[in-house]
Amino acid sequence: MRRSRAKVGASLLAAVFALSRLRAFLTFTAGSPDRSWSPQLRHPQRGLRSRLCALASTTEENAWQRFAEWVAARGGDMANVEIADIDGMRGLVAARDIAENTSIVEIPLTASIDISEPGNDADPSAPALNLLKFLDDPELKPYMDLLPGRTSPDISRMPDFFSEEELEMLQCPEVVQKTHRRQQLCATRADESSLDTEDVKWALCTVAQRAFSVVSPIDGLLRLLLPGIDLFNHDAHALHEMRVRWTLQGLVTATFKVVARSPIKKGEEIRICYGGDPFRPDGCGGDCTGDMALTNAAYLQRYGFVDDCFGTTMVDGKWLVKPESEPIRESLAATSAEEDEKLLSDSSLSIPAKTAIQFRRQLKIALKAQQEADALKAKAEAAKSEEQKQAEREAKEKAEEEARLKEANAEEARRQLFAALEEK
Repeated sequence: MRRSRAKVGASLLAAVFALSRLRAFLTFTAGSPDRSWSPQLRHPQRGLRSRLCALASTTEENAWQRFAEWVAARGGDMANVEIADIDGMRGLVAARDIAENTSIVEIPLTASIDISEPGNDADPSAPALNLLKFLDDPELKPYMDLLPGRTSPDISRMPDFFSEEELEMLQCPEVVQKTHRRQQLCATRADESSLDTEDVKWALCTVAQRAFSVVSPIDGLLRLLLPGIDLFNHDAHALHEMRVRWTLQGLVTATFKVVARSPIKKGEEIRICYGGDPFRPDGCGGDCTGDMALTNAAYLQRYGFVDDCFGTTMVDGKWLVKPESEPIRESLAATSAEEDEKLLSDSSLSIPAKTAIQFRRQLKIALKAQQEADALKAKAEAAKSEEQKQAEREAKEKAEEEARLKEANAEEARRQLFAALEEK
């Protein structure tokens, strides 16, 4: 049965304090409390393939208008933003000037979607299969129409849809191996459920890009979609923040907000930080783990993009110089960053090929920067050691000189004493 808003709302209320320390984006369950669905995957509908293709062909302007009205009907507000294509990636831009400390968007509890599979938290294909169940739900159509289709740039950048040749272009054995495991998992689940493997891969990638994880003390780990919030692109240095407002009147309800922490001009793209920036007050100095800053390997596999900000470059560098990253370093040596830069000037490159070359080029930049930083540090330590040795030598020589002077003074005192005794 689908969880009622009251149950999950209460669970999330109890979990919110722990979650705030994790800096996770909190989300919650969806739909009307009296609707239910079977935990078993229903027989795949004949129109599933055409449905997924239709997602990419829907006129986005009309789809956005329907979506904004759908959110408003559930108590939300998307009026301050509109969808746009930004350098080949979809994102949100300001529809009007937005003042600092005001809400950019507000998404209510009733607009969220629960794709969790109780008792099967470890299998990433479980929420993907559940997402496929909702594709033809008429109540969710305004949101489903905005999901990128299988041939969209958003999905094409996911390694799961790369050819073997394009995967090898990544020059990162770790990412290739993980991608192969995900592809095999999708093929297995598709065979078990009489679905097309490509459809399951699309769903798994969509969940990876858009689902939020919440740890509930009652229900455990929940995987949820928060329509609208999932359209913001990433910027590690973004100032805008996620906020939650709880209302305890009858059923527990909540509204999630993205709050502007600086003035935003009309037409300006609005981004949020997906993880942690090493240079933010709550950052990690480059040694980020868990829900803090991610490596570009994680950004690529979860979201399908490469982050070239300085903070992520730091995190990449510290990852790539570790002993266990030796196979990656060997693979990256096949081409130089300069050679990759020239390859990127080829306008005929496919989206996956271009993404792969951007990825490996960024890793090389990070690796070189970290190696140079480590070399400078070692040189500084060596210089410091030499300075310390020189200081120790000088101190020793000074002590020896003082000892010699002391002995000479003592010897002169003895001589004078003996001379005085002889005169007597």
